[in-house]
Amino acid sequence: MDYRTTKAFDHFLSGLGQEARAEALRALAREVEDLRSLPPGAGRAREVHRRVDAAQARFAALKPEVVAQVRCGRGCAHCCRLWVGVTRDEAELLAASGAGPDPFRLEAQRHWTSPSDFIGRPREEASCVFLGPDGACGVYPDRPAICRAVLVASDPEFCRGGDLATRITAVINPYAEVVVSAALTLDAEGDPPPPAGRHLAHALERGRGSSPAPPPPGS
Repeated sequence: MDYRTTKAFDHFLSGLGQEARAEALRALAREVEDLRSLPPGAGRAREVHRRVDAAQARFAALKPEVVAQVRCGRGCAHCCRLWVGVTRDEAELLAASGAGPDPFRLEAQRHWTSPSDFIGRPREEASCVFLGPDGACGVYPDRPAICRAVLVASDPEFCRGGDLATRITAVINPYAEVVVSAALTLDAEGDPPPPAGRHLAHALERGRGSSPAPPPPGS
């Protein structure tokens, strides 16, 4: 099993002692097997989201002084212009949500294969396919697990600017990272998780009853 599916979780593991690291990996393995026992599809995506939300609530109860520093809010949108791993289950959920993705971004991102594809792209092209012109998420109730797990303690003005990633201060919730990494590990089977456009485009095509070409390898 390739457990290193999110940079945040890998970074979290690197800061642990040997015993704590081993326990975190055991928790991750248990989560993967538990999710594997559920039927794939939109229902499993909703269950993953429920678990991430519960992990956020647990973290808030245990670390209120940390969560109090979180500055995320409608319109900041910095994280909505980065690579977001979306599972096949989440793509099915988003396709069924009825929300309309931006067709220009969807067509561009369906061909991207790695986070490096985002580098140097215009902000409009690299933004999430569901990000509105006002910087608000168009699928907030069904947003991916990674989006639910992200907590940022930086000044929101940094997020509204250009390439200011070095100023972004992330708050890592280990409970949420276990769930997110488990879902991506189960989906990716050792391959890097694709961005939203690749899975989503094929899910939308299936939903329309078309006969699309087979997905690219690893999609």
